Amino acid sequence: MNEMEIVNDLIKKFSTNDPYELCGYLDYIIMQVPLVGVRGFYQFYDGQDIVYLDSGLQDQVKKFVCAHELGHSLMHKDINAIFLDTRTYLKAGRYERQANQFAISLLYPHDSDFDDYRDLTIQQTARCLNVSEDLVEYRLKEIKRLTLEQ
Repeated sequence: MNEMEIVNDLIKKFSTNDPYELCGYLDYIIMQVPLVGVRGFYQFYDGQDIVYLDSGLQDQVKKFVCAHELGHSLMHKDINAIFLDTRTYLKAGRYERQANQFAISLLYPHDSDFDDYRDLTIQQTARCLNVSEDLVEYRLKEIKRLTLEQ
């Protein structure tokens, strides 16, 4: 199942795209703590899903990071990206990209979510949303693809 299918299933099942609410419905613990060097991470410990968020982040960024870590928990539960990056030659970039795509799709699931940004460039939209230009481009392409399929 790809990230968009997972997003659609979550939104349909819980009638929300808010990552905090979804974490609540899924009985995840969210810990907002000062972090150094990372904005957040996901941990499965002793049968419990835990999302750690850097308490120093702006609210909009924190919400994106929560969605990103939720994506990791649903798509990469058995993968330790920090271990991969620091202890192996394997690259965790693919998993990070998937979690980012999950997050942008969760937070902005509809074409209408971009109505306020239609007159802006991708760069300007990315700045408004506090995400990378690549993610805005990805989401707009996905919306266009889905619109053409309908």
